[in-house]
Amino acid sequence: MSQQQCVYNVPMALDLDSSRTAGLDPLLALARNQGHIYDIQRCTVAPMPHPDFIETFFPQTKNRSACLSYRNAFSGVPSRADSVVKIYNPLISALNKRTKFKSRCPGFVFMPTSEHSIRPQRLGYAKPHICCVKAENAFHIQNAHPGSRVEFGYAELFIHVMADPTDDFFVDPAPPERLAEYHEFVRSFDDEVNEENFEDIQARYKALARAHGLHVAFAVEVFARQQRLFLFTISVAGSMARFYRWDRSGCVVSRAFDIRQNPYRLTEFLWRFSSVSDAGRGHDRTVRMASAAEEALFRGVVRNYLAAQLEGTEHNLDKALSAHYCPGHVTALSVTPHASETTGETTFIVSRPVISPLALDGRSTRGYWAVNSASGQIGFLKDTWRTCSQKEIEGDVLRGLNDLGVRNVPILAFHGDVADSRRVDSSDPGFQETQTNRFYNMSWAGRMRGKIIHVSRRRHYRLVTHTVGQSLKTLRGTEELLHSTYDVFIAMRDALAKDSRIHRDLSVGNIILVKESDRAIRKGYLIDWDASDRIDEAGESLRPGRAGTWAFSSIRVLRGAFQEENGKHTFKDDMEALIYVVLYCALLYLPHDLHPRDLTDLYRDFFNQRDDIEGLELGGQGKTANARYRNFTRSIHFGSTAYKEWLTTVLDYHTPHRVPIGQGEMWEAETLDTYWSQFLKTHTLERDDRAVHRLVTFDRWDPDSPSSEPAPMPSSHLVQILVDAVPPSPGAAMAGRRRKRSTSADRAPVLPSKRSKRARPGPSSRPVDSPVRRSSRIREQRIRKDASAAAVASTARHATLHYTSDQRVLDASSVRRN
Repeated sequence: MSQQQCVYNVPMALDLDSSRTAGLDPLLALARNQGHIYDIQRCTVAPMPHPDFIETFFPQTKNRSACLSYRNAFSGVPSRADSVVKIYNPLISALNKRTKFKSRCPGFVFMPTSEHSIRPQRLGYAKPHICCVKAENAFHIQNAHPGSRVEFGYAELFIHVMADPTDDFFVDPAPPERLAEYHEFVRSFDDEVNEENFEDIQARYKALARAHGLHVAFAVEVFARQQRLFLFTISVAGSMARFYRWDRSGCVVSRAFDIRQNPYRLTEFLWRFSSVSDAGRGHDRTVRMASAAEEALFRGVVRNYLAAQLEGTEHNLDKALSAHYCPGHVTALSVTPHASETTGETTFIVSRPVISPLALDGRSTRGYWAVNSASGQIGFLKDTWRTCSQKEIEGDVLRGLNDLGVRNVPILAFHGDVADSRRVDSSDPGFQETQTNRFYNMSWAGRMRGKIIHVSRRRHYRLVTHTVGQSLKTLRGTEELLHSTYDVFIAMRDALAKDSRIHRDLSVGNIILVKESDRAIRKGYLIDWDASDRIDEAGESLRPGRAGTWAFSSIRVLRGAFQEENGKHTFKDDMEALIYVVLYCALLYLPHDLHPRDLTDLYRDFFNQRDDIEGLELGGQGKTANARYRNFTRSIHFGSTAYKEWLTTVLDYHTPHRVPIGQGEMWEAETLDTYWSQFLKTHTLERDDRAVHRLVTFDRWDPDSPSSEPAPMPSSHLVQILVDAVPPSPGAAMAGRRRKRSTSADRAPVLPSKRSKRARPGPSSRPVDSPVRRSSRIREQRIRKDASAAAVASTARHATLHYTSDQRVLDASSVRRN
């Protein structure tokens, strides 16, 4: 496999209607990038001395006789400039400089890519200033449509440019160096702010955060569009540069250095970068392009399986196939059996995933419909990064559940950690693992947002099951929703009774629907047992701490007492989470009378509300209010009266009137099972009453974009929705934050402060960075000043949107699907 070409430009998952790439809506780039900043600061290890960076990650180099001299290499790059163009143009010239026999990065070219976009100044369409690609791949970018994202699919490395050294989001310790444990690596303006310059400082911090957010977002997208284990990037601020190494545990960042004064650092880095193998630059060499025969096999098997699952028209079949198959983009990857298995290495053919990783750290799961290249059998392949500290591997858990006869869980086929292709010999048991975790306790590692960094060690892992289905989000109606989720409840009860195990991550994404010959409607299967745990005699999980998906977590798990006391999950927490899954699906995919704005508010306040209180993330206020008073669910009129009856009953089981939350005497597994099973037998449920409801996201748009983007909304109530969704002015937003500190799951960064903690803004308000402290008098003055202007400006601006939205068409409509 070492002789195979790298796999580039891999397909990404599509949204439910297969119309565009899932999770990368350009209009939501601002909120998405702010979330990236918040997440990455928890796992950024820095500042590593740049000589150590080069020697650690590129320890060997070939003969340097063909390396172009570094002397005065970057003298043409100004120390600072009034635009990034004046930095990256001379930088590109210096990087690409070569003679007949010498160059700085042999085999690679550096291309200006930031302007190769339909809207280069918009966050959602932005691209790196410079992309380094193999010389033979440059034509892919040169010939691509500006609306494509092909640069991310072929980038070996990219360089993010800022015009001035003070534009750097990070700051190194000033000599004489302070102890690392006291150094705050994120730039702070606390010592500079005063009443007169607050607005300037606020704008300054936003600009820095925007630039860094783009850098992180670019790295995330490269990982999503390539089969990578790690990635190197460079930031250049004026003539000051930093090296970055990203993997699925986080990021290692070097100290800054001046490329004019120390050109050797950058030229040596690039020379060594060009000298290592593809694996040494981060490519996963266990993945290869499939042959024509393998692609034909994959397409035929998946199409036939879909035909049996959908029982639909040829048009629907072709559309469904596009969610799993991208012509010309079919790959083969190996699954090496775990030590507990006896089966040899097996090759599976995959194409478009049903889920793509859109965050840097974490499990970073890709999920594929896969075909066994030897047997032609279809399966589901989960490619993920598991935490090495886990005592139980998901495949072993599934094997145990299968052996015990637990119903409605996937049937395990193969699983195992992914071997490192760079291992020295066949006896080396090396696996593909993250490296960031090796450095977080080094003497040079500083703090991020006042916290010492702790990074998890992760290992690349693949699991294949024989059970293949579609997302619960594809449900066809009330009947399928209540029957499939009851199937999941059976799986939960079986696992508890036969293996003393609870799932701990009941969510919409962890339930699939499978059409089987013995049922008219699809069966529900509970997947992703990675977070599951056994329980003790008290019914509590053996592992303490919060697990699972925030939106569906139980009230108890979201409370402060659970986190402060290092609480443990119980089966009743899973029961409650399942009820929220059913409610979520009913709100988004069944008929009801909620206005889109009201649905959006409910979604935010019930599922995604969270507070940041002294470093603790707490939530559940909306769920608590509904449990006590039915504030949210009482007034909703669902199209199915039977579903409303079911929902009212189970909520009363959970928390009857005047009873402590979650302590109803009917809130027991056997009681709920008896009611649910009898309900399904005695009620005729709507089979095909699916009705998709869209959340209003205008208030989460990049503020630079709404005036030129289409508004995919029904014409009725459009003006009122737009006015309701107007992002508040900074003053109004601050006023709201004084009233209520709740936020959504969208995470926005705040500039570190030793004396204040601020909640992150939710999706109902325009994300507002609050990097500095200010007096109450200044805040109140700004609120009064902005309040009246906001209403007038908002109405006028969004009324214009109403008249022009139907005429707007995205320039990139032809390239949305990948």
